[in-house]
Amino acid sequence: MAATEFLHVLSTRVGIGVYDEGWFDYRLRLFESVTVPSMAAQTSQDFTWLLVVDAKMPPRARSRFDAVVAPLANVRVREVEFKTDFRGAVVEWCQAEAARRGLSRVLTSRLDDDDALRVDAFERLQSEAADAIAAGHSDLAVFSLNLGCMWSPSHRRGYTRYHDSHSLGLSLLEPAEAVECVYSRPHREIKQRYAPRGAYIRGVDGGTRWWLYAAHAIADSDKGDGARRDKILKHRYGYHLDDDLLAGFGLDPAAVAALAEAGEPTPTAPTKFLSLRAMETERRIKALRTELAGASFLRRRLLTQRLARLESEREKAGSGIVTR
Repeated sequence: MAATEFLHVLSTRVGIGVYDEGWFDYRLRLFESVTVPSMAAQTSQDFTWLLVVDAKMPPRARSRFDAVVAPLANVRVREVEFKTDFRGAVVEWCQAEAARRGLSRVLTSRLDDDDALRVDAFERLQSEAADAIAAGHSDLAVFSLNLGCMWSPSHRRGYTRYHDSHSLGLSLLEPAEAVECVYSRPHREIKQRYAPRGAYIRGVDGGTRWWLYAAHAIADSDKGDGARRDKILKHRYGYHLDDDLLAGFGLDPAAVAALAEAGEPTPTAPTKFLSLRAMETERRIKALRTELAGASFLRRRLLTQRLARLESEREKAGSGIVTR
């Protein structure tokens, strides 16, 4: 199903606010071995993959990132300065691109940079969106892929999980002139927030596992206690991800084996909510910059000093995440 009636944009943030080369060493290995092949193998390539990165990504990491995504014709890279700029960058790009193409609707989907979707996931989501439009539900519609696999790439073990508002593949269809994008609400809340506005809510159920959610030492959801990994390894109904299962997500078993052989880094502290770390510092920096624009000479000196301290604090929060 070609997304001819709407613009389909998958948006992913890649290391915004992270300045640790060691973190990128493993995270980009996951990105290259899991996420990129999954997207390259989608049976419908009628989507744009908007990758939002930090303008100050460490040079070695940026070179590697650029090389990994270079072969993908539907990738667009957008640089931002702050984590808090992410959603605005997605909204702005979607509105401009929809206007350029003359499209009145936008379907935004979300995916993290260490996870994967089944190769026909976008074909299904686009078909669901087209059906919603045909049925007159095009003002607002939320789509979720409810069944997937929690897995440990290092152990190639997983178990099947149901979640009626999981982040992976979660999508929002809306008018182009009023785009808020799928990141407008936390993934667990988006259906509840849009339902009162008359949104069409569609969860894809059944027996198909649509996503692979990776558990590893530097996952944004990792509490540092190994509980998520242990649950995967010891789950009563756990299983080995065989070659056929991996192929259904576009993954090469040899690349997954190499990923496991490389081993996971050791975090210096739990990485849970890493994507939210130092966001208050960012807000303070933005507020000071606004104040600086209209400040007197003496006031500017003081504000400049405060800014320097906050910017140093922000960079420190994104450094030293893993041990070398």
